Amino acid sequence: MTTRPYRQGIPEEILALSHERDLLRRKGQYDRADLLKQQLEEAGYVVKDNPHGAHLVILPSIFVDGTLYRTARQLPSLLNEADLCTFSVNVLTQNSSEQTRRCVESVLRYADNIDIEVILVDNASQDGSDIWAEALHHQDPRVHVLRTTRKMGIAEARNIGLQQSRGKYILLLDTNVELTGDIFTPLARTLSSAEVGLTGLRGLHTDDLRHFEESDEQEVEAIDQQCMAFKRSLLKQTGLLDEGYRYPWYMDIDFSFAIRDLDVKAVRTLDLPLIAHPLLDTINLSDAERTRRSKRNFYRYLSKWGDREDLLPEGFDDEYEDEEDLDEE
Repeated sequence: MTTRPYRQGIPEEILALSHERDLLRRKGQYDRADLLKQQLEEAGYVVKDNPHGAHLVILPSIFVDGTLYRTARQLPSLLNEADLCTFSVNVLTQNSSEQTRRCVESVLRYADNIDIEVILVDNASQDGSDIWAEALHHQDPRVHVLRTTRKMGIAEARNIGLQQSRGKYILLLDTNVELTGDIFTPLARTLSSAEVGLTGLRGLHTDDLRHFEESDEQEVEAIDQQCMAFKRSLLKQTGLLDEGYRYPWYMDIDFSFAIRDLDVKAVRTLDLPLIAHPLLDTINLSDAERTRRSKRNFYRYLSKWGDREDLLPEGFDDEYEDEEDLDEE
């Protein structure tokens, strides 16, 4: 029969529906069982089958400016809607209230003459971020707060912010970034070129699609996610971030390559007035754990882009010899 989750909270009627599905599967009535599975998923549960019966996992709910959506699937996408502002500034926070507050307040401070919205995604923080964010939303209509009830992977959490963005350009900022001046005007100037799809402060270069290092050149192979801006319209072609990236490493490189695959460039916008403080999310990780997570993402990236030599800098003709030698970004 259906097993109960470790964390209580699944209604009896949902458990009964899952138990009925278990019985149908034992009788070989898979078509009817699949219909019940669909009902369970629409109700907000992942169904994981095992020999003892289905195990139900509660999906996170999402609050958008106080309105509840039972699952991310029920959250409407606004990507096909017309632009409402110049920039959608997307900030993702998870138990980093002080950094987040400094970041968002600096965005609002230096955007006085720029038409922006702030899409603040609170990934199930437990540090009181939600109270401050809700108060800020009521004080400043430019700020929209999306709060998940359970922690999501970083790409999945970023994606709910992307779906709610209505700016001509989207700017992704890490919470450790503090603006010290207007970065929006130079970013918009860079993105106004039809040849450019992606820009930011820090660029990454590779000669072999395996090793990446910071680049001083203006045109680069990838843009670092701590400050990454792109044209919202490109998401209709690239799709959203790959939700297989639960941790940040290589997610920005993957997305940069997806945009460059549209035959547009990734270029740095030089001398942006901002400070990048140490990122709290990674300070407390051991070297072993950091390497484990980074390698996992590296091989995901490699499986998608490892043979795309057409995306390498012109003139590259070296061969990569040791795929096990992993350098972090």
